[in-house]
Amino acid sequence: MPLSTTRRRPARRRLVLALTAAAATLAVTACGGGDDTDGGSGDGGDSAEPLTFWTLESEPNRVARTEANLERFTEQTGIEVELVTVEETAVPQQMITNAASGTLPDVVDHPMVMTSRWLADGLLDAEAAQEVVDELDPSTFREAGLEFATVDGTVAAVPTSGWGLIMHYRKDWFDAAGLEPPTSFENILAAAEALHDPENQRYGIVLGNDPGHQVTQQIFEHFALGNGCQLIGEDDELALDDERCVETFEFYNELLTDYAPAGTFNSVDQRAAYLAGQAAMMPQGPFTLHRLAGLEDAELANCAECAADPGYLATNTGIVSEIEGYHGDSAQYGRISNLGITVDADTENAQELVKYLVGDGYTEWLAQVPNGMIPMRTGTPESPTEFVDAWQELNMGVDRDGTLVEYYGEDTVTELVDGAQNFDAWGIRQGFGELVGVLYELTTIPAAVGDVQNGVLTPEEAAADVQQKLTDELDLIESAG
Repeated sequence: MPLSTTRRRPARRRLVLALTAAAATLAVTACGGGDDTDGGSGDGGDSAEPLTFWTLESEPNRVARTEANLERFTEQTGIEVELVTVEETAVPQQMITNAASGTLPDVVDHPMVMTSRWLADGLLDAEAAQEVVDELDPSTFREAGLEFATVDGTVAAVPTSGWGLIMHYRKDWFDAAGLEPPTSFENILAAAEALHDPENQRYGIVLGNDPGHQVTQQIFEHFALGNGCQLIGEDDELALDDERCVETFEFYNELLTDYAPAGTFNSVDQRAAYLAGQAAMMPQGPFTLHRLAGLEDAELANCAECAADPGYLATNTGIVSEIEGYHGDSAQYGRISNLGITVDADTENAQELVKYLVGDGYTEWLAQVPNGMIPMRTGTPESPTEFVDAWQELNMGVDRDGTLVEYYGEDTVTELVDGAQNFDAWGIRQGFGELVGVLYELTTIPAAVGDVQNGVLTPEEAAADVQQKLTDELDLIESAG
């Protein structure tokens, strides 16, 4: 029997709509087709309206799996769910647009960088999320997952899965050249120089440099964290004009200018170059691992050796999680996805959906793309490793079957899992999650990377420019709060 559909709405906090003109323009541009996105459950009452669930997983095979998963939820509970796919670049503006029209979804899948932002904007019901975690038992979640989802002592959204940025590298090329794995700035530069051969369409590294794409932010942040460059310094002040951040801009620009192919690269462009056997290194999330194994026809490896052996790149690719900078620090950028219950939700039914997606339906949720969805809930009180154990057996293939262990071995899988315990990211732990959300919305770092590469700014000027822009945004946040 379905739960009561009586709405329990918390008092709505003032909705902060003080986006800068640049942010609004960017989000609207990215959002094309936003009018087709239906909103939440409408006004209260006893009508059994379907829940509206927004997901960022829009690839057809993932949508099909999620729809089947939601059908099972409906069979169990009687609660119907309407699935809506929203592009990640569009979701910040889409949430604001739907909030203004009173059509927020009931549950929204989103990256951790948006949780604090949306809570501050009065869009998320933190109390409802905390109740879910308390009922399921906080000890069954990874500590990092809960930590990055907590705002002012309350879990503001329920962590589901995560991934850490990894350096993919050609083990065969490294071994033939006698190179050390790319675990540090020094090793990365040495390998990029030794293996760069543009005349034969072989490049030392392929990086994200698209000024409007978050992969550029993620890679830069990965390197910055390893070099000890933090968004927020020890005194809770912005620290992006620190010398270590300047060094990171210099390092990134050296790689782009001297050892990367010309042009603008987002994550898809990066993958294409690596799949073609044209790059010695590629920093990116683990979503490419099944493609390197030849398990998805839409993006098959087409390197010279891949015709005879479609899994050649999987066999000859190594991964490095943490990167060490120039000062002995090392870190791995991680991104965690959360399920948020909105302030317009049919709250009790929305909580049931979230509990299902990290409970009975959790393994199937992770099965959408196992290599990119490391479980943030490890098990249940009765079976503490149930979900991690099930995840390791999941098929990561789209058109052909294969598991991570089968293609990459237990050591690689262990490294992916262990990394999830130590993910790092700018600002959220220090309580500046709302500012981080703005940083991602405005793509401030990617734009600065492009300005340095194009000779518009020096690394020192880029660091100072980002520092000033974020200082202005922080002033807006503080004045609005």
